[in-house]
Amino acid sequence: MRASILTIGDELLIGQVLNSNAQWIGSKLTDLGLNVAQQLTVGDNSKAITEALDYLRPRSDVILIGGGLGPTHDDITLEVLSKYLKMPQEYDHDWLAQMTGYFKSRNRPMAESNKKQALLLKGSTRIDNDCGTAAGQYFTSDKVQYFVFPGVPHEMKSMMERFIAPTLQKQLTKTGEHILKQTLLTTGIGESMLAERCDPFVQKIKSMPNVSLSFLPSSILVKLRLQMTATKHEQDTEFDKLIDELKNCCGKDFYGFDPITLEEIVLSKLKAEGATLAIAESCTGGLVTHRLTQVPGASSVLKGTIVPYQTVLKHEELEIPPRTIDTHGVVSEQVAKAMAWAIQKKWSTTYAISTTGYLGPSGGDKFAKVGTICLGFAGPNGMSAKTFYMEANRERAKERAAQAALDLLRRELKS
Repeated sequence: MRASILTIGDELLIGQVLNSNAQWIGSKLTDLGLNVAQQLTVGDNSKAITEALDYLRPRSDVILIGGGLGPTHDDITLEVLSKYLKMPQEYDHDWLAQMTGYFKSRNRPMAESNKKQALLLKGSTRIDNDCGTAAGQYFTSDKVQYFVFPGVPHEMKSMMERFIAPTLQKQLTKTGEHILKQTLLTTGIGESMLAERCDPFVQKIKSMPNVSLSFLPSSILVKLRLQMTATKHEQDTEFDKLIDELKNCCGKDFYGFDPITLEEIVLSKLKAEGATLAIAESCTGGLVTHRLTQVPGASSVLKGTIVPYQTVLKHEELEIPPRTIDTHGVVSEQVAKAMAWAIQKKWSTTYAISTTGYLGPSGGDKFAKVGTICLGFAGPNGMSAKTFYMEANRERAKERAAQAALDLLRRELKS
């Protein structure tokens, strides 16, 4: 079943309001098993709405329309739909009475303009609004189903949960069609290299029209979204085998399935070992610790963190010999290992990690240029370190360094 999303509102186009509705609806429809074919956003303009409908109608089985149901002059969604579909508007007197009671219960007068929110297209089914005044509606025209609802996020979500999603779910259940999906998470490898590694798998599924794979890169990870349109539940086993095959392609760069986080994986591994952790963060300024402590129960593993941002504190708090820094530079694998080893011994932990680097845009020395990040690790079986060269963008480099530090720890831990 092909679904399209049409969001309406000038505020969405000019960036005054983030169009979170389209993202949320798209995710919800996909979870239900619909194929989200397209999303369009237009302003409160009759011509723009009409042109959007001209485009969407032949390409959709279901069109979800959000926004433009308010009481003001620029809320024209229903008026345009009425003319476009040749479906006259009529008052729903029951809803009008409920609106009147809504305002009365709040000791507020109801403006005359609010009455337009009780208008429905003739023959449509009303979708009650349990947290606002604009009624939604559901109808079919020329074999296309329409769901129309307010653009206010909590009102839209309520209608989706109470009426729209259950209605669509019933239809999908009758057809037996459902969408299987899984998102694999990888880190420590770029999109192009990962795509090259997964090419045999990609070539295989090219002959499977009901299967698709998307690479979704960000600054710290690459997601692989595998999806299959199934018509019988026996295909679930086939899909599970495809997931395993794709996971094997990713190798050690795979760390979990969405929505689990890297920090959750790391803490889970540490808890399974009964291990403890200490961190010495310089360039990341506590970001690694912040991510870990976002996970409930992190205190059972993480003993603490020190942020020796200035070089003098690396001497005073971690007792790193001045000659180590003078010989190799404060941003070096030697210093990173020394930091990890020092904090491990200081707090008697099983493991320790450290970060040191030049985030930019200024800095650097004769040993390391801006964008150089060195990470250290210390564990029962010894120490290791790794150097990364990142762009001279402070925020992104810091984020990537924290991700790399957690990933270094993940790879050193037992499976």
